[in-house]
Amino acid sequence: MKGVDFDETYVPVRKLTTLHYLLCFMAYNSWNSDHLDVVTAFLNPKIDKVVYAELPEGSDWLSESLRTGFLQLNKALYGLKQAPRLWHQSIDGFLLSIGFHKASADHNLYICNQVVMLLLYVDDIQLLYAESTKSRAIDVKELLMRQYKMKNLGPVKQFLGLEIDRLPDGSVTLVQQSYINMILYRYGMENANTVNTPMDYKTRLDNVSNNADAESDHAQYQSIVGSLIYTAQATRPDIAFAVAALSRYLLKPYKTHMTAAKRVLQYLKSTADAKLIFSGPGGSLEGLVGYTDSDWAGDRHDRKSQGGYLFKMAGAPISWKSKKQTVVATSAKNLILTGATGASEAYRSTGSEI
Repeated sequence: MKGVDFDETYVPVRKLTTLHYLLCFMAYNSWNSDHLDVVTAFLNPKIDKVVYAELPEGSDWLSESLRTGFLQLNKALYGLKQAPRLWHQSIDGFLLSIGFHKASADHNLYICNQVVMLLLYVDDIQLLYAESTKSRAIDVKELLMRQYKMKNLGPVKQFLGLEIDRLPDGSVTLVQQSYINMILYRYGMENANTVNTPMDYKTRLDNVSNNADAESDHAQYQSIVGSLIYTAQATRPDIAFAVAALSRYLLKPYKTHMTAAKRVLQYLKSTADAKLIFSGPGGSLEGLVGYTDSDWAGDRHDRKSQGGYLFKMAGAPISWKSKKQTVVATSAKNLILTGATGASEAYRSTGSEI
């Protein structure tokens, strides 16, 4: 019960833009990246409230007096609403105590004297460092492994379900092939025909009604779109527009929307091995470059447009988004200014991270 068993539950969430930038930085500057996994992370912090638990099954070995009562928890357990917050507070305090400070734009990115960077996501840790500062990185790993039980998984290969690979020329690739194959199998689309585009330009998602189109299974539709959202945010800017459009119909999808969602899956099947490539040393010297565009009054119900932006660093995309604009553009000039405003907001966040 909130206010009795727990108070706050908020935990900062990692930004995929940060991961993209770090991989770009790592590739271009020939930095190393190691992966650490915290074992049973939520069992580490002490609990901040008086919480009692019933005895679990298999406690027959306890004395009869103990079996008839309850246990007071000294530490957090998996399943407690405050457990993620308590764990984050624990490791956050430890990292600050050993010389790290938090980045202003992403509180899951920690930097130590500009020579070691640490990206935290719950119990997964990505540690980045230059070859010249390897000794400091080793010290950090030893301190972490003394404080918490951890697995040192070596050079990062997978992080947050993303596949990371380093090519012989120093470039780094990011792909979700395994994840895409998994969701294709989950929704029975592993043997579907492939298509060349994520959306059919003839399909109108806003042109449905109770009389013209049958309602679809909203639970399945929400599940498909939810799976697509992570793919669109993590590695596939090419489906961002389609997924953003589909997301507007989560509450009451029709057959037209389900068909359009499955078309995106068909497109992903044909492009499952598509990768983001972050150039290594000697690659593009291009700095941060942003692009923005939108359709024109794409939603015929309210005449609002759907816009988007993409930022590239050293020739590779690191931040992108597509969303419906919140105001009606009355001219091409207003349309461009509205899109540029959204892009500039993303630029400020990206720029502060850089």
